[in-house]
Amino acid sequence: MKYYIQRQLNEYGPYTLADLQRYVAQGNIQLTDLARSEGMTDWVPVSQVLGNIPVPVPAPVMPNPGAPAYGGANVYGGGGTVYGGPGTVYSGAPAQPITNQGPVPVDFHWGLVLLLAIVTCGLFGWAWLFVQAAYVRKIKPDSNGILFGILAIVAAFSGGFVRGFTNAMNGEPHPAGNVISLIGIILVIVALFQMKSDLEDYYNTTEPINLQLSGVMTFFFGILYFQHHFSRIAQWKKTGALRPQG
Repeated sequence: MKYYIQRQLNEYGPYTLADLQRYVAQGNIQLTDLARSEGMTDWVPVSQVLGNIPVPVPAPVMPNPGAPAYGGANVYGGGGTVYGGPGTVYSGAPAQPITNQGPVPVDFHWGLVLLLAIVTCGLFGWAWLFVQAAYVRKIKPDSNGILFGILAIVAAFSGGFVRGFTNAMNGEPHPAGNVISLIGIILVIVALFQMKSDLEDYYNTTEPINLQLSGVMTFFFGILYFQHHFSRIAQWKKTGALRPQG
């Protein structure tokens, strides 16, 4: 029976039970790493797979001062391999060091965001824009999404105030109110495309999942489109399975 190993959302293998025993003994695989056989659907700790099977004690190896450090040619195993496998990660990509995992976005269905925005006459939509912008700021500290969002909401409510005030005073809203509101709409679009750029940059470098966001979808659906992808990313971080971008 063959086994696969999962560490930090990456899969490696397949390995035989003897391989698992040997790599555990060598310290290349931890008992807390997750494993599953070809017939299993759920991941379980390696310790549960090995059970009471004794782990062989490796022969002592003299340190080699010239051997590469972690992340070099011998990553989690010998011979330039990951976990002692055939030189490639399970997916078939060249073996690479595992990167640190970033924060998990809010896993909230985009349909609920739309529903709550309608029920609250758009107020929830404004609030959710800042929730998303705050997450983007967390993974990209230099992101200006929040700044543009604040300017947008100030302009939008200022435009509404000007229209309401001039209508009450003169019986007709002043055109300046519409201009200010239009500026608010433009700033919202700027905020969304700033977030789009930051998300694509982060998820194609720091956590490379080849995230490609549509400009058309960003323009017309904004926070709903982003939330679809935030939910995908959140599920990927929780389960290790990344759904297609759709």
